[in-house]
Amino acid sequence: MALPTVTIDDRTFEQLFAFMRKQIDTTDWVDHNLSDPGIALLELLCWIGEMTLYSANRVPQTHIDKFAALVLDPPQPVTVPLTLTVVLDPPATSPVTIPAATRFATSFQIDPSTGQPRRFVFETIVPQVFQPPMVLGTSEDRIVTVREVLTVVDETLGVSDGRPNQTLRLRPVHALLGLPVDAPTPVLTDFVNRSASYDPNPRVTVAGVAWELKRFLLSEASRVDAFPKNHYMLDDGAIRFGDGVFGTIPPAGTLIKCTRYQILQGDAALIHAGTAMSLVDPVAGLTIKAIVAAAAEGADFFFAPNERIREGLKRFRRPSRLITESDFEEVLLVDFNEFQQRAKSPERILRAVALMNRKPAAPDQQALGHVTLVMLATSSLVTSAEQLDARLTQAAPFVAGESAAAHLAAQQNLVKIDANLANLLERFLDKRRLITTRIHVADGSQPLPKLEAVSIATTVNVTRDRNIDEMTDTITARLRGFLGVTRGSFDGNGWPLGGSVYRSKIFRLLEAVDGVDHVESLALSPADANGDVALGPLSLPAVALNGLAVSVVRT
Repeated sequence: MALPTVTIDDRTFEQLFAFMRKQIDTTDWVDHNLSDPGIALLELLCWIGEMTLYSANRVPQTHIDKFAALVLDPPQPVTVPLTLTVVLDPPATSPVTIPAATRFATSFQIDPSTGQPRRFVFETIVPQVFQPPMVLGTSEDRIVTVREVLTVVDETLGVSDGRPNQTLRLRPVHALLGLPVDAPTPVLTDFVNRSASYDPNPRVTVAGVAWELKRFLLSEASRVDAFPKNHYMLDDGAIRFGDGVFGTIPPAGTLIKCTRYQILQGDAALIHAGTAMSLVDPVAGLTIKAIVAAAAEGADFFFAPNERIREGLKRFRRPSRLITESDFEEVLLVDFNEFQQRAKSPERILRAVALMNRKPAAPDQQALGHVTLVMLATSSLVTSAEQLDARLTQAAPFVAGESAAAHLAAQQNLVKIDANLANLLERFLDKRRLITTRIHVADGSQPLPKLEAVSIATTVNVTRDRNIDEMTDTITARLRGFLGVTRGSFDGNGWPLGGSVYRSKIFRLLEAVDGVDHVESLALSPADANGDVALGPLSLPAVALNGLAVSVVRT
């Protein structure tokens, strides 16, 4: 039998050695002959590398898939917080229950990828009980979590051949389900919420007899001793049966069917807040109206089979638990923004600062376990970091005749986090936080960061060969860019939260401008005894109305 072909990396020892020798810094290491001990060590490493590649190239794809399953998270279903407004039809003297698996559906819309009408169905996961007394005609609001459901029924998998470890793949038909042809169709499994009355997992029959789903077959619960164990498991989108020792082998010639299973739809099911849903399964005695309370979440790790390992490993390297301040900032700037892009939501986090062991009300005092998040985001008013910086450093009035206070209030409104976005952020971070951590996300009722008005008046001497108007524009632009909350400061990462505006830094900035001879005068306002502007711990600067006065003269 021929050896499998090389598919991962086919570089030889000579190629590895040539590549590694090119990486040597020739400043200090000049002897590259084989007699050099360092070169001998490099040869040894390349020899080991060639053997490792040879072994890796002969690992079958099934093993790679199993290894990947150990480190990659399974696809997550889309969930939605749904506000149910329940009206009781007759007077109730006993509890009224909305059972688990009660379905709600969006209205039909034309799917651009298929050109066919498509709607999304969600179902309740746990029962909702309404206790009496309930007065006729009165309503009660309750927020429940519902999960996407796209059900496949009565799919024939095949006929048993009587051999151990049979695997029969589930093959949902995209056209019948209204899905794009190339859409991934991962199968939902839920061993946490299933009960006697609710089981969303695949259901399999052998010769018309229902068998039992198990997480794994290699366990004592599935061991076949005196009695058969009619068990099966789900293995990467396929139904797997036992080997006769762990799990009974389906008798040869018996028909195997999957009577019901659910597949996930990924990003397409990420519906937005305010979407109205209709009740699919009526509940006796109740009139129910449903509105999506907040944007959907989930659909993580939803990749096509050929992308799963590559994209999944990228996610695997990111922080999965929020421990340090950099973890919080990376998750907000990378993971959350990616989620918003997949959900086709316009809001993006432009900048995030995590204050560890601090509460918003007292940022100077230590509060163990509390994390205060100060964020800048896009909104309907500003759509980019550049636009936000430009608006907050604009000294001209936004509207004719506005006062300084109104100008600052309008700037503060630009950095306000919408309440719906704050709610989504809290839910997004909640499943990633440590169990003892409390996260504070400020919304419009608690504006963070707080903007403080800053004025700068300066007279700058430039060389004789410079145009005064051009230098005035250049210096003004440099000051505005320096004070930017998202791209400002010397490092370009945004003005530091709570960082004072020092005259010395402004001097340094102005005198570094090409063509400036020296700064004749510089005044900041409101200034302390040293002429600097001190900001609060959760504050950022904003240029006051008519707060930039730049005068340029020639030497």
